[in-house]
Amino acid sequence: MLYPLLTMIQIKPFSRLAVLLFFVLAACAQSPESAARKFTENLAKGNLSEAKKYATEPTGQMLDFAGSIGVMPVDTDFTFIFISKSVEGDQASIIYKSSPDGPEETIDLVKIDGAWKVHMQHRK
Repeated sequence: MLYPLLTMIQIKPFSRLAVLLFFVLAACAQSPESAARKFTENLAKGNLSEAKKYATEPTGQMLDFAGSIGVMPVDTDFTFIFISKSVEGDQASIIYKSSPDGPEETIDLVKIDGAWKVHMQHRK
């Protein structure tokens, strides 16, 4: 769909490739809600190694510890239902539900090297 438009515009082939590459990379950009969804869905399936890809290093360490002592339940009925988001600079909060009638939950994220990562902190 984009390529026919680019062929109609009189630009050099290399420039056309650069414009096309820009749009492809922009479409792949990860949003905070995408990172939160991938993290929570993999966590619910018990796939800790995949969930850690969307987590900060300290959060990944917490997952490793929880997994090593066997406190990571699998929830086959988990469904990520996005409610809202708040983004302020390199920090974001996502509010979601894990079932239509479940309570709202909040997950915090930070942007590290251009990628959104879930950052869980111990709350007192």
